[in-house]
Amino acid sequence: MNFFRTLYAHIHSEWTCILLGCKHVRFGYPVNILIGKKHCSIGSDTGFGKQLVLTAWESHGNQTFSPRIRIGHRCHFGDYLHLTAINQITIGNDVLTGRWVTITDNSHGATDLDTLHIAPIDRHLVSKGPVVIGDKVWIGDKATILPGVTIGEGAIIAANAVVTKDVPAYTIAAGNPANTIKSLK
Repeated sequence: MNFFRTLYAHIHSEWTCILLGCKHVRFGYPVNILIGKKHCSIGSDTGFGKQLVLTAWESHGNQTFSPRIRIGHRCHFGDYLHLTAINQITIGNDVLTGRWVTITDNSHGATDLDTLHIAPIDRHLVSKGPVVIGDKVWIGDKATILPGVTIGEGAIIAANAVVTKDVPAYTIAAGNPANTIKSLK
């Protein structure tokens, strides 16, 4: 039975590669959601755990977007990764994440009182800017990377961190909101 499950998972991974136009990429079974796949590029020797949610939104209600998700080579993403873009997410080479990581460049509306009177699903999607994650970054379990953030090369993002501002290269950031707790330079 395990042989057939493994074979099916391999076929599913290869089929997902065909859909996304990538080569030498492993997708854990199952992939939960793929939206806007033509706006995504994934480098070789990258792997995703099970239940990936990858969304590059072209539209929401009457809004239109030009999203872009770029993922480098040799990245390894844990199970239940959620990547969502209306603007741009760029992830460098050799990035490692734990499970349940969310990386988003958008949110449902602003936080002014008028907007909060609208049901969240009906609010306009907004982006405070692209997300850029440098090479060799390590992101722990259940971390959330929010819009407009740049994470420098070699940084470590602690488990459960909520990153709301830039993280310099070769530092460790932890907490909610995340703050630099140690420089590794």
